Amino acid sequence: MKYDVLVWGAGRIGYAAVYDLVNEGYKLIVADVSREALEKISNDFDIDTVKVGFDYDWLTQYKNKVSIVSSSLPGPIAFESVYNCLKRGLNMVDATSLSGEDPRKLESATEEGGTFLVAYAGVAPGMIQVLSGAVYRELGGLDSLEIYCGGMPQDPEGKPLKTNITWSPIGYLGMYARKSRKVVNGEIVYVDPLEDSGEIEFPGEGVYEYFLSDGLRSLLFNFKDVPYMAEYSLRWKGHLEQVKLIRDLGLLSKEPVQVGDVTVKPIEVLASILNTKLSRDPRDKVLTIVIGRKGGKTIKYINVTYYDESRGLTAMQQTTGFNLSRFTAMALNGYLIREKGINYPEEYGLDEKLFKIYLDNMKKVGITFKKIVE
Repeated sequence: MKYDVLVWGAGRIGYAAVYDLVNEGYKLIVADVSREALEKISNDFDIDTVKVGFDYDWLTQYKNKVSIVSSSLPGPIAFESVYNCLKRGLNMVDATSLSGEDPRKLESATEEGGTFLVAYAGVAPGMIQVLSGAVYRELGGLDSLEIYCGGMPQDPEGKPLKTNITWSPIGYLGMYARKSRKVVNGEIVYVDPLEDSGEIEFPGEGVYEYFLSDGLRSLLFNFKDVPYMAEYSLRWKGHLEQVKLIRDLGLLSKEPVQVGDVTVKPIEVLASILNTKLSRDPRDKVLTIVIGRKGGKTIKYINVTYYDESRGLTAMQQTTGFNLSRFTAMALNGYLIREKGINYPEEYGLDEKLFKIYLDNMKKVGITFKKIVE
């Protein structure tokens, strides 16, 4: 049997991608290591599923059976998984951050497999890169690029860290545990994320804290002519003070410590605790604003997405999962920068035609953007 898409990863993001692709009439098969996750998919959708192991040999049987692999795997295994999939001759659209690895290392895999990859097909990185490409094109270049994006509960009261868990806890904590990159005077610099922080008023939503995160990714080498670029994560006020305390206590460390007869990594223990203790309230929101400046002109693209009760999908599922599914649908319909090699999301913003197609695709799933020119 042949399929349009193999959705690899049946977690929160994969579930949202399946929701959209099934509604669009595509023929899917979903692969995951978790039987429980696959059972939820099977219960909610009339599609095929397959339980796989942690090896990659199983991919070979799908080389001529699927058009595209649409993946949303956990960060720690994403890069190796994408590499092995591409070199086995399977085209891919991937929503993950590829564990911070340089995606250009995947060029050899696309050459070996004769395949293409749409990289960073999520929200941050992903959607923010598309919008960055658009402001670059519309302004004829950039003097500066500032990006603010964050997921949070609609109501932070009574929630530890003023947050809820709508994506991987270990990925969440990793944002605070490592230095992040920004561009200053045309040079990439590494900065403590909690030392580059402040407050910003988000249009129509109020005042939020921000801290430097590592979401620029491919913009670092595709927008080398932009002298200043930074990507920040947004949180409710009061969040960063609590995170600083956690980090000062050493709970974000990856260095093993001895606890009785067991050796553990503090960050992994904390991630496990947060997975059970942080709020499961699905009523979240994702706020995004991309600000490009050139000369005396400024262009902003703004998106606000809320939890969708009718579909039972969090804002994070929608913004990330629907970007994944819509990029997948665009690839299936031949809307690519290149048919072999790596496609980067900012390139879709740089191309006026593809940007319009992207906007139209996102509008179909309820994600729209407000443009402000100043």
